[in-house]
Amino acid sequence: MSGLDNLYFCIAGKNECAINFVKFLSRKIIKKNILILPNDSDNGIDNWQLSLKKFARQEKYKIVSLKKIYKIKKLIFISIEFEKIIDINKFNSKELFNFHFSLLPMYRGCHTNFFQIFNGEKFSGVTLHKIDAGIDTGSIIDNIKFRLKINNNAYQNYLDLMRYSLKLFKKNFKTILNKTYKERIQNLRKGSYYSRNSVNYKKMKFFKLNKIKIKDFNEIRAFIFPPLQLPILNNRVVSKIKYYNKRIKINYD
Repeated sequence: MSGLDNLYFCIAGKNECAINFVKFLSRKIIKKNILILPNDSDNGIDNWQLSLKKFARQEKYKIVSLKKIYKIKKLIFISIEFEKIIDINKFNSKELFNFHFSLLPMYRGCHTNFFQIFNGEKFSGVTLHKIDAGIDTGSIIDNIKFRLKINNNAYQNYLDLMRYSLKLFKKNFKTILNKTYKERIQNLRKGSYYSRNSVNYKKMKFFKLNKIKIKDFNEIRAFIFPPLQLPILNNRVVSKIKYYNKRIKINYD
């Protein structure tokens, strides 16, 4: 612990996933060296997800601003669902990392969980990469790939993504700490990118189908995220959709 007295970790992000990162860190380094940077949208109140800001206040972790952490030289910055694009040139540290909910270079940007299901991917995953000046373009350090089950909806896959991101953090903690990680440059030509405006969730209410094909099946389950929304098919709310024996079964609320 003595060699870590002047080294700070900043967890920047939201939700239960970021909280679990902090809990893991608290078993590895002294509490005063763990800094918390919640998203601007975090109002300190638990809803369908736990509030990182509320957790930090209750457990007496130091909440910081970007301006504050820019100045820290011995800093390891960890982004997990952090919503703000950072300026790497303002940091005194070069140890800036992000856990991204896809297998990069595929699905850079936003709505990664949605589009993986929408496009009928058979696998999903989480990637640990360095943060550079681009959007999810930094060199890859490690990833975890897992099967995206055909009957998983967006909410179920999101839970898997959170779980595997923590597993990936635990796996790579020592290499991040000791700077012994290896980097692999992304081949962006083989990747894809989606902007924040690439999904209009209001469109989930406009499904009017007589016969559902596999493409429609994937689109409907990509919109199934019960804490936030459920799609409407032919004026009925869809709670579940399943595919088996080449047939599609729909449960309505």
